[in-house]
Amino acid sequence: MVLCSIGLVSGLAYLDLSRSTQENATIRLDRAARAAASMLHYGTNESFNPVFADSGEPIVIRVSEASAKELLQPSEKLDGLIETIGKTNQGAANLFSWSSETRSFDRFATTFSHPKGERPPAFSISEGHPAFASLSAGQPYAGNVPVQGRFRLAYLTPIVTDGGKLVGAIAVDVGWADDLTLAENRLKTRMASAAIVILFAVILVGGLFLRFELRPLRRLAKTADELATGTQPKRIPFTDRRDEIGDLAHGLERVTDLQDKLHKLAYTDPVTTAGNRARYFSDLSEALQRARSGTYSASLIHLDFNGFAKVNDTFGQQVGNRVLLQAYARLANIFGPSAQIARISADDFCILLPFDSKGAIAEDYAVQAIDMLSVPFQLEEGEIRVEPSIGIALLPQDAEDAETAHRMAGLALRAAKRNAGARYEFFSPPLNDRVQSEMLTETLLRAALQTRQLVLHYQPQVCPADGRLIGLEALLRWPHEKRGLIPPGEFIPIAEKTGLILDLGQYVLESACKQAAEWRQAGFEFGQVSINVSPLQFRQSNFADTVRQTLNDYGLPASYLCLEVTENVFVDTREQLVLNILSELQQIGVQLSLDDFGSGYSSLNYLHRLPFQELKIDRAFISGADTHPQREQLFEAIVRLGRSLGLRVIAEGAETAGEFALTVTHHCDGLQGYYCSPAVPANLIQSQLQSFRATLKASGIMNDSDRSSKKRA
Repeated sequence: MVLCSIGLVSGLAYLDLSRSTQENATIRLDRAARAAASMLHYGTNESFNPVFADSGEPIVIRVSEASAKELLQPSEKLDGLIETIGKTNQGAANLFSWSSETRSFDRFATTFSHPKGERPPAFSISEGHPAFASLSAGQPYAGNVPVQGRFRLAYLTPIVTDGGKLVGAIAVDVGWADDLTLAENRLKTRMASAAIVILFAVILVGGLFLRFELRPLRRLAKTADELATGTQPKRIPFTDRRDEIGDLAHGLERVTDLQDKLHKLAYTDPVTTAGNRARYFSDLSEALQRARSGTYSASLIHLDFNGFAKVNDTFGQQVGNRVLLQAYARLANIFGPSAQIARISADDFCILLPFDSKGAIAEDYAVQAIDMLSVPFQLEEGEIRVEPSIGIALLPQDAEDAETAHRMAGLALRAAKRNAGARYEFFSPPLNDRVQSEMLTETLLRAALQTRQLVLHYQPQVCPADGRLIGLEALLRWPHEKRGLIPPGEFIPIAEKTGLILDLGQYVLESACKQAAEWRQAGFEFGQVSINVSPLQFRQSNFADTVRQTLNDYGLPASYLCLEVTENVFVDTREQLVLNILSELQQIGVQLSLDDFGSGYSSLNYLHRLPFQELKIDRAFISGADTHPQREQLFEAIVRLGRSLGLRVIAEGAETAGEFALTVTHHCDGLQGYYCSPAVPANLIQSQLQSFRATLKASGIMNDSDRSSKKRA
């Protein structure tokens, strides 16, 4: 506060002096300019005629055009007049003549002299000089100008002819600029020195005073450090004081009382009273640290319940919490006091079993836990069943740090959950290898997408009645230089899990549309090209816009594209949302096909209401149907159902001549399968079709089918 007060008073004084100095310098310069103009006017018998502004300062000096050249020449008279002007203004004065060839003002009369009494060196005002722009424009200039490495406060007035032609300039100044601010600079130095002295005095006195006054705070800070390290102090000092220090001491006293409660809250799960995630990782790290000594071993059990979220969704979170509380009670009863049980999230429990090097104890406890937790929980809302799954990792064999140990137990848990029903799994290296393999496949897949290593093969869809091509399904293939042809069943699930399926879907859409556009331009009649759309891709809000834009990019009419969606799009998706997306796609004009019909969700109500044009029957319904009458009847019923709804029916997976004949007999609109052709590169489609037609002609199937059709007719 002292320093701020000094600064405020000094600053105000400095600003006032600075303002006064500036005003005095401006007034002095103005008087010098007026005096110089007047003296030049009367000293040359009115040959130089100044023009003054309304405020009184000269803005230009006029001379007659006839005498301009004669007047602006060196002469004793002008030298004497300039000397008089300089003495009158207590500064310097200079006369310049304008040179149009060099575009500069050349000095020819001055009050400056060489230290040895000789004439000063030549000097010119040219471009780059502060006053040049104003003078060359016929305007006066007032301000600092450079002279001999320093600055002088000067006023320069242009000299022009009566016709306005620039012929020279007169400059007067009132001395060196830094001399004019000498008092200002002296005050600035004195104020800075005084402020520094006072500041050091305040720091010294204030430091001693604060050191004395802050002694109680240092003692209380030491007590707070003890509390932070978990040490309980014997007593809190200064609680008898009635000032701020006493208030702080009472606050620390209350902190001491709450320390135990805070410790419990920090490491206890509020729902079950088991340890929480922080307690779990602390205990796990401590166990692994003990295990490194070689005298300790343990089993780590990671347990959760399959589909527990449905309990919360159905009965509410409060009921779910009561189930978790009862589950913890059963776990505590099973594992006993020696085990460290923690609930780390939702329905995830982790249990540390000490001194279990081979997992025999953990396996026995896991069987008991599965049996006891599978018994229904009896609540007021009713009987609730959950299915536990357990993953087990052995410490320190399977991991040497807490993060790795937790991950290994989690891998074992996921392996257990992949199997149906409640069960347990021990961690094994193949589980980790599987995860590493999936991560490697994901990395390679991302690289393959960026370098466009993925290619499309096309499987023909033919009309069973006459063998003509009615469409092609685009199927993604991944040829890898080291791993060979990687099957879609290996990389598609990983793409769906990681979200890469969106990029894959866009890649297939663009590649298929590009190829279809090339076929169309070449005159190849392929009917339509079909691509598979994943449920994740289908649910994107901009999916229809993406399809429309891609068709426009390649100039492909929408009727040449067919989008195949499986019944999985109906799972976890509102019916209205599916209907809206399909309707938007239908407005674009693309064909819509329900793929793998009968293999999954299968809602005849949805099939009736949603705007599909095509129905693809899953291979399971045609496989072996030519030799099993009941299967044939089921296949025929599905075909009739599709045709009765006005849908184009395509049978997938025909691999034998008998299955092909079955599609002819029951009037399928299309057939797709290995009997016709496997998926092949685009350049092999036509040769593959020719080979298929030759097979049909040689086998006589087509002729027999034609005769049977005529007989029925």
